[in-house]
Amino acid sequence: EERSSNNSNKNNNHIMSSLWNSKDRTKEGECNDERMVHDSPSMQLLVTSNHRRSFCTAMLVATMCSSWGQPAGAAVKGAKGAAEYDIEYYLRDLVKGNTREGNLPASTGPPVPPPRTLKTDKALPFLLDDALSTNCSPMRALVQFADAAASNPSGQTTDVSIIREKIQLLRYKSSRAFSTRAPWTNESVTDEYYFDVTAYAVWRTAAELIPNFVQRDAFAKAVGKGVYDDFMASGLLPNTKTNKSSSSGGPLTASIPRILQVLTLFKETGFCEAFRLGEQGDESRQGSKVFDEYDDDDFKKGNSVDCLISIFRPATLGASLQITGEGSRFSPEFVGTTLTALLDAEFGIRARYETYFVDQEYRANPKDFFPNEQLLQFTLTQK
Repeated sequence: EERSSNNSNKNNNHIMSSLWNSKDRTKEGECNDERMVHDSPSMQLLVTSNHRRSFCTAMLVATMCSSWGQPAGAAVKGAKGAAEYDIEYYLRDLVKGNTREGNLPASTGPPVPPPRTLKTDKALPFLLDDALSTNCSPMRALVQFADAAASNPSGQTTDVSIIREKIQLLRYKSSRAFSTRAPWTNESVTDEYYFDVTAYAVWRTAAELIPNFVQRDAFAKAVGKGVYDDFMASGLLPNTKTNKSSSSGGPLTASIPRILQVLTLFKETGFCEAFRLGEQGDESRQGSKVFDEYDDDDFKKGNSVDCLISIFRPATLGASLQITGEGSRFSPEFVGTTLTALLDAEFGIRARYETYFVDQEYRANPKDFFPNEQLLQFTLTQK
């Protein structure tokens, strides 16, 4: 038994010694083995084969994951998801390479058309005049709300000449930038582009004198109310107020002729190139057919009704885009505010609207944005 035990211990020691020697040899030959693997042509093929196998496996897994969770019997060709589009993009780039777009600069805009001439025998004198007098609605409203913002305890009104000087100075400072983009031929508000820079100066001055946002909203409504009153007093709009509960229809359908009269007056003045009442692409719901009896029924039940109005190349487009680019929503707008005043006064309709700018042409470069349409999205409710 003692001899067996001694022999067993010797064998164990021999085995352990062999293991340790093997580990040492492995450590010492590690670098040599790696060198042999990479130097051997057969092993290089094996490594390359392994890489290809890993790549194919990854592609197979990605393809399986992109279709994971599809129900049994689903259509073979369905809508692609974000993951599928990503895989398709990377595979296409891997096989033949995608076109490198890079950081493209903005393109040169389309040529600017010559300025329109705004007609003084139409609506122009009530919008703006060369003298910047209180005969035009924005100047009257500006004096009124500048007084309210100043809170003058003496009750004296703000001198209109001071406001006029502020506007003229700001117009002079802004003229170079505006004329570079859209040069005018006559320094008069009868010129479309000079009207634009003048409107910019008026609203920027109003923003300085009326810092309160609630008062600014009231100022915009007062401008529209003043323009509407001037249209009615001058006879530019026929004094044919329609009863909102007339038997000819509800208030919405009854308001269509009056809305078209206002839009036509702005177009005839030269304020805009064209207009569209209703949604693009649906001629059955445009112009005189923008509302129907179903809209009247919904409106009478207390529901709101939406309406789109497009103004193409309005004379205040450049000023509105510039002020919007400066981070403000307080920009010149005449058509929407005038229609709001008309709907309220004649049909008891409360109108709210949002303004958007639309580029009629698709452009691949996201930096290319050259809008020529001002879109007014109205929401109409009962008062």
